[in-house]
Formats: sequence, structure tokens, C-alpha cells
Amino acid sequence: MDELNIRDLPRIFFNMEIMEGQWSLLFSGLWVTLEIAVVSIVLSTFFGLLVALMRIGNNKLLNALLIAYLEFCRATPIIVALIVVYFGLPFLNVTFSPFASAVIVIVFIHAAYIGEAFRAGILAISKTQTEAARSLGMSRLQTLIYILIPQAFRLVLPSLANQWTGIIKDTAICTILAITELLKAAQIISTWKANPTPLVMSTLLYLIILIPLTVITMQLEKRRGLKK
Repeated sequence: MDELNIRDLPRIFFNMEIMEGQWSLLFSGLWVTLEIAVVSIVLSTFFGLLVALMRIGNNKLLNALLIAYLEFCRATPIIVALIVVYFGLPFLNVTFSPFASAVIVIVFIHAAYIGEAFRAGILAISKTQTEAARSLGMSRLQTLIYILIPQAFRLVLPSLANQWTGIIKDTAICTILAITELLKAAQIISTWKANPTPLVMSTLLYLIILIPLTVITMQLEKRRGLKK
């Protein structure tokens, strides 16, 4: 085996000739990744809020079930959950498309963490605000919608941004399914061209998406810290 020369690294990892005619497939995979991410972010945030609202209720049985759900999500690797949903459920005659399977698993896992973030945010709001709203004749539902949820959302926005970043990264697990998302597209090109450059390019595309979101998250956390 020839000794690797450091001058060969650009040719191996940044060979743009390899990418000629392949960018369309890579960007097509990026679009699929963004579709999965956006749908998952919206649904996981919505269901996470529902989980939080159920957690702050006084139903002990429901609380116990939700705690068990949270612990299950903490203990289960997301890729295992995806394999069970996509490859295991068909044995029970329950079948989902690759796209639906990915969204279901990502939402199921992340809604638990988002729910805990929302619950902490709601509980951090002074009870006097709830009492004031009720004294003005607002119902419990109106108090939640107009008083508690908007404030909780602002309080937990940095945590939400962290979860959203995690959701975008978790879309990479879809590479084990029949979905040509960003990582899968890069693997296809890399295998065909026998060169890792497409994988490097896919990494750079992930960074282009995630770094701004990470910076925004850091700014939100810093601003929140200053307000405290």
C-alpha cells in the first residue's frame, strides 16, 4: 500500500471533479431532509405542548403514563425505534411509508423532551398571573391560551431551538430507509464514484443549516441569562 501523502488529501476529500453532475442529487436529498425536519419540528412542538398541558394536570394515572413515556424515550435509541416502526410493525399488518415512519419516530421521541421544556416553562410563571386572569373572568382554557402558553414559549425558546437542531440532525437516521435524503444521496454518489468527497459536501450542507440555528440558540440563551 502506497504511503499517504498529505498533498493527496484535497484530491481525496475535496475533489470537485467528482461532484460534476451530482449536485442535483445532493440538493434533492437536502430538500427531502428539510421536508422531514420541518414537518417533524411542527408536529413535535405541537404534541410536546399537549404533553406539557397534560403533565400539569391533576390526573395521577395520566401523569404516571406520561412519565413512563418520557423515560421510554430517554432509554430508547432513536434508530432502534425507527427499525421497530418501519421493519417491525408490518408483522402486525401496520405499515407506514418511509417518510411517515421517519416523522412518526422523530416526533414521538422529541415531543417528550419538548413537553418537559414546556412544562418547566409553564411552572416557572408566577401563579399570581393565573389568579389575576381568573379574577378577570377568563376560563382555564383562555388563561392557558392568552397568558401561560405565550409566556412559556418565550421562556423555553432556547430549549426549543436546541430540540429543533437535534431534529434536523436526527433526520440522518433516515439513511437506513428507502428515502434518498441528504446523507443517503451522499452515500450513493460516494459509492458510485469511490470517493468520500460527496460525504464531505453533505457534512458542509448540514453545517450551513445547523450553525446559524446554533448561533441563534446561543444568542437566545445569552439574552435569557441577561434578563435573569
